[in-house]
Amino acid sequence: MNRLINILINLSIIFILVIIPIVNNRVEAQINTEEGLINYLKLDEEGQLIEDTNEIIEEKKHGTQFVDNNIIFDGENDFIELNNFNLKNIGQGSISVWFKVQDIPNSNGIRPILYYGAKNPCKNMPDASNQGVIIEVGHDPMHYNSKNLYFTIFADGCEYPTFCYDSNKAIKENKWYHFVAIVGKDYNTGYLNGEEMINRRYNFGSSSSSQFFEDARKHESMWIGKGYWNGEPDFFKGSIKNIRIYNRVLNKKEIKYLYNNEI
Repeated sequence: MNRLINILINLSIIFILVIIPIVNNRVEAQINTEEGLINYLKLDEEGQLIEDTNEIIEEKKHGTQFVDNNIIFDGENDFIELNNFNLKNIGQGSISVWFKVQDIPNSNGIRPILYYGAKNPCKNMPDASNQGVIIEVGHDPMHYNSKNLYFTIFADGCEYPTFCYDSNKAIKENKWYHFVAIVGKDYNTGYLNGEEMINRRYNFGSSSSSQFFEDARKHESMWIGKGYWNGEPDFFKGSIKNIRIYNRVLNKKEIKYLYNNEI
């Protein structure tokens, strides 16, 4: 009897040491977060410079600080200006970004995370209209005291959005979040901290809408931490890092892998 128990124990040890690592390696082999990666904006190894690992986008820092491998924005006038981007033919894909907002305006303002569109604001619209794409937190007074996360596209110029959903729940201040926006051939979705946002709220468009960078009316500017609200500049306060832009849809395993391994 004791011999049988020892055999079973040894087999269990072999399973743990040999079989499980093999299975895990096979799972990781199916995850390729480099495929379709157009731009990956992150701090370099010294933590002193933002680099695009594909060496395409160039950046210009406006007052931001780099601390502990994070990009710090003061909410007053700090932002990162991006140049040499080429996203106007990207009709489907994914955007992955990490952010931690220090405070969210509860009156007439937003915290813009990623901005792509017109260089100048739409003076006729009382919101974040930018003739392009914007990821932001907050949306007062359109959504009173909102602290939700928004993914919005303006394909009709200086008009109301053609597509927009929000997290339908408040983002907590001083907490890291990982957001992935997904746009496929005839659908869209979003993931927050590795989980699909199944309760997201559509303010414009629907889950079958398919709009992305190519649908922007303007392709003039791309900023991290700066946007417009009510025709005036507005800025992010907190930290942003590791922005990935793909020309394909990331699957659930890849999104979960980024969430578990990138920060």
